[in-house]
Amino acid sequence: MDQKEIDELEPKYTGNQRDLTEGEAEAIVHDPNYRNEADDELGIDRSIANGLAYGIFRRT
Repeated sequence: MDQKEIDELEPKYTGNQRDLTEGEAEAIVHDPNYRNEADDELGIDRSIANGLAYGIFRRT
């Protein structure tokens, strides 16, 4: 990983309190639960769709 990629992860995972090491950044990126915003093709549309589906199928 280059320093630019590591710098992009720091605000989210450290709150800009410290610098991530290259090993820490690699572990974050290879974590199965990690989702890169650029990889998420639906983004906000997914949350809107989920909200609408909840409203449609909810029984009162």
